[in-house]
Amino acid sequence: MKMIKMAIKTTLGLVLVGSSVFAQSLADAKKAIDAEQYQKSKTILKGLINSQPTNAENFFYLGNVYLKTDYIDSAKMTYNKGITANATFPLNYVGLGAVDLALNIPNPKTHFDKALSVTPKKDHKTLLYIGKAYAAAPKPNGAAAVEALEKAKSMNAKDAEIFLALGDAYRAQQKNSEAFSSYRTAFDMDKKLLRAKIELGVLNKLSKAYPESVAEFNSVIALDPNYGPAYRELAETYYYWGNAESSKYDERIKQALTFYEKYMDLTDRSLESRERHATFLILAKEYKALEKEANEMASLDKTNPRILRYLGYAAFENGNYPASIQALKDWTSKADTSRLIALDYLYLGRAQMKTPGLETEGINNLKKAIDIDSTNAEVMSDIGKALFTGKKYGEAAQTFEIAIKNPASKTVAYDNFYLGMSHYFDYASKANAKQNPDVSILTKADSAFSYVIKVAPNNPDAYLYRARVKKLVDDQENMKGLMVPDYEKYLEIILAKPNATAESRIKNTVIEAYNNLGAYYIRTEPSKAKEYFNKVTQLDPSNPYASSALKQMGGSKK
Repeated sequence: MKMIKMAIKTTLGLVLVGSSVFAQSLADAKKAIDAEQYQKSKTILKGLINSQPTNAENFFYLGNVYLKTDYIDSAKMTYNKGITANATFPLNYVGLGAVDLALNIPNPKTHFDKALSVTPKKDHKTLLYIGKAYAAAPKPNGAAAVEALEKAKSMNAKDAEIFLALGDAYRAQQKNSEAFSSYRTAFDMDKKLLRAKIELGVLNKLSKAYPESVAEFNSVIALDPNYGPAYRELAETYYYWGNAESSKYDERIKQALTFYEKYMDLTDRSLESRERHATFLILAKEYKALEKEANEMASLDKTNPRILRYLGYAAFENGNYPASIQALKDWTSKADTSRLIALDYLYLGRAQMKTPGLETEGINNLKKAIDIDSTNAEVMSDIGKALFTGKKYGEAAQTFEIAIKNPASKTVAYDNFYLGMSHYFDYASKANAKQNPDVSILTKADSAFSYVIKVAPNNPDAYLYRARVKKLVDDQENMKGLMVPDYEKYLEIILAKPNATAESRIKNTVIEAYNNLGAYYIRTEPSKAKEYFNKVTQLDPSNPYASSALKQMGGSKK
């Protein structure tokens, strides 16, 4: 009878949790978490919860998996269920504190203090996980993490996990020497703690010591060929190494992608590992593969809005702008604002800029991207140039206004020049259409050209366009000659080049300058005016304006 009852119990367990978790334990779940096999770990933990509903520790580790994979609401719900199962088990309170840190809620200490209040005096685990929570937060608090972990170490200096967590805490403070020492101690204490050895390689990668980093990860694979994180780190290292040596980029990115495929095979190709893969494909600019991965993610979970991000990015890079706009508008409207990143708005804005009629909306989204991360302003230059070429001068000007705000820009003079031209042609096109444009447009153009002259004083075109702007700004009934200094400086620079007027464009702009200067000097210095008009006729004997002016002034100067 006893045997029958056991068989029934076993059968029910299989029905509830599936045969894949038969005889699997919390230790197996923790091992799967460490190996980044998140789907496997969730399956094991859910099975354990079903069979052990009062064991609060299972809830804690399941909550940790949700937190690691950015399902914060699910993590919070799971920790609370763990507290309901056993209110005296401390770690689920630590989990709630970690949720607060993930949500940037100011004071997680309330939950941590509650955890400590129900912790047995000689149990160091609560302090260990408080330290881990501070170190792993989106905005790590390395000092608070070290404080908690040092207390844990004073209670049990033989737990290698404490030294592993100390390494993370020191790295969060950019104290890499202390981090290296802590990771090395952790691995020396427990040779099975492979993540400690992985982190030694990560520190090498961060210091751009790529060969040493690769050697460290390969040593982990030698210990355990099935440890997935080592292959992911190898992939990322080869990616950065390829970028560091452009001549070997293609070779190393190929190696990187091979290692990432190996990582995917070892981490059960769950949605979570696919998301990491998709992020890596963005870095590697493998957009066809990204689109394939995003569609496979969508087939796994049609309700997960995060997949829309990858679909949007891939569609843009593969030239499908309407699909990109739809996916990213859906993503930005469904996601919590705290989950949105600069790249989301950057891709959405760029897709809208490629779509007639959506340029203004696109510029607004590009501004959002730059508000989040000013380094994204570097793409504005190319976008602005495309708009300028398409004769959308107003939109181009708005785009270059954003581009010049990039503090790290290496093209600021170029961007200011195009900003000035965009304003100039915007004003001119509106004036030709009799739209009575505001003169402030010309003021902005003048400011942009003035900046170019300041940083590149030998750029002739900056003086040429500034002269054109000044001519429009001047009193058309009683010219004050605002354009004169810039036209003269343009001529000085451009004519210093041998055979400058042999090029038709230069010849035409030189004639323009001579004619405008001649026109101004007719009233004030007729002899100087004649000199300029004669120079025009030397370049273009039949020039109608110069010929007419000389005739009215009594012939050419001999």
